[in-house]
Amino acid sequence: MNLRATAAALLLVASLSVPAVLAEESDADALYARQSRLADQLDCPVCQGQSVKESNAPLARQMRALINEKIADGASDEEIFDFFETRYGVGVLRDPPKQGLALGVWLGPIIAAAAGVLAVGVVLLRRRPQPVPTADENLGELEARIDRLRHPPNGERT
Repeated sequence: MNLRATAAALLLVASLSVPAVLAEESDADALYARQSRLADQLDCPVCQGQSVKESNAPLARQMRALINEKIADGASDEEIFDFFETRYGVGVLRDPPKQGLALGVWLGPIIAAAAGVLAVGVVLLRRRPQPVPTADENLGELEARIDRLRHPPNGERT
């Protein structure tokens, strides 16, 4: 009986500790997912075209460690982005704010495309065939000239 009681007690302790271990693992997974998401939205200052998440540069590793520290300190995503923007400039953000000079980066291609469509439209409108004016008003005068040329007054044909 003592063996059964001990086994039951061990089983009870093990079943109570499993949710705690799973909770710690899910917290670690959530922490890693957040750190990964934030690092993916920051450009590595020394690597061209790579995010902090993708880069293996020493600076990128330091930035990932800073992200983890900021998360542990309870900083929001916005506060973390503001920290890196202050330290490295707006160029560190993969999705720069749509205001000020950066707004031109967003609107420039749209304005250029609209100007191109407008230019093509103007060229096409200028190149379209012009309507031929009708000579209905001068028709009688032209017929008289043709008759005079066909039948000269002295009766000669040319």
